[in-house]
Amino acid sequence: MAPGGLSILQDLVSRLYPQDDSPAQAPGVCDQPLHQVIQEALQCHARGIKFVERNAGKQIDEQMTEPGFTVEAGVKWDLGFVYGGNEHNCGTWMDKMGSSHIAENKGKPSTPRDGSAVELIGLSASALLWLDGLHKSGHYPYNSVTSYFNGNEEEITFKEWHDMIRYNFEPCFWVNTDPVPDEVAPELITRRGIYKDCYYATQFWTNTQLRPNYPIAMVVAPELFTPERAWTALNSVQHVLLGPLGMKTLDPHDWSYVPYYDNTVDGTDAKIAKGFSYHQGPEWVWPIGYFLRAKLMFAKRLESSRPGILKETVLFIRTTLTRHYEEVMRSDWRSLPELTNHGGEPNHFGCPAQAWSVSCVLDVLYDLEKLETPVTLQPSKSTDNLTIAPV
Repeated sequence: MAPGGLSILQDLVSRLYPQDDSPAQAPGVCDQPLHQVIQEALQCHARGIKFVERNAGKQIDEQMTEPGFTVEAGVKWDLGFVYGGNEHNCGTWMDKMGSSHIAENKGKPSTPRDGSAVELIGLSASALLWLDGLHKSGHYPYNSVTSYFNGNEEEITFKEWHDMIRYNFEPCFWVNTDPVPDEVAPELITRRGIYKDCYYATQFWTNTQLRPNYPIAMVVAPELFTPERAWTALNSVQHVLLGPLGMKTLDPHDWSYVPYYDNTVDGTDAKIAKGFSYHQGPEWVWPIGYFLRAKLMFAKRLESSRPGILKETVLFIRTTLTRHYEEVMRSDWRSLPELTNHGGEPNHFGCPAQAWSVSCVLDVLYDLEKLETPVTLQPSKSTDNLTIAPV
């Protein structure tokens, strides 16, 4: 979006650790253009990595147990899905590590989400499609990675890798609205008409938990989703997880759900001790941006088959954002908080002004401004008391 933005791919990056076993280098000793660093990251995922962190132990993380310091990531080449982590470490933004001796949750991640997390599948698919386009336009010098299949090194193009993800995504992640033959662990399905949160998680019961992560994948990689299914899944998120300012981080029907976060409480209840509930129910603000953007994106796709759905969705988004406007106006920081407790109740242990809360709402406003077809809204009698900004 920035003028000359793609020139950043040629900018030099100082590699402080250019090799896995190299000592720290001074800036400028080993410089590489950004496109080489990007390609190395993709290539390392394609072949897989597994190592123990340098200086593993209490000196870099006083809470984590020894198995958590083993870093592993790769690609399941039967599906194209990136995977990583283990049940002893935190591999995504839901990164709360237990720290209570009394509750015996010390060193146990609250939300490990290992295996293949849904938003990381979407982000990887998005990156592959983007880089494939940059290669075709002459801005990125690579179009493939190599990996080992049956003992032989083979090349796979970004397009082939992306298509593999697209082909396998819904069969692996979609939870059908009605039971279907050969469902995996149907006894663990508590919500239908959703997309799974993870695939191949070690704690296998967490795969089918309802969390606010799949709208992220919807925004960055909408091609992975059937529009009708996506709309059903977004309605599930809306009815179950949507709060006044943010999104519940876990389905209230889940046994682990706790809608309050307090990092000072300690005791025998492992679900809350030392803030263990950080991502187990409190309503985080930044995911609401992706949820609203996904609603807008798929409303546009469904407008031809459901006339009026786009106008209805724009009204819903603008109505929802009036609360954020009011919060900004009330805030001493003129900002939005990191998270709230249940029902938008203030949480005094989170950050009162956080950049990604604000930026994700700005993204929604940007998408509204860029609508190809302007939508004019006239408040109905039922919304006379709402402040709706003009389009």
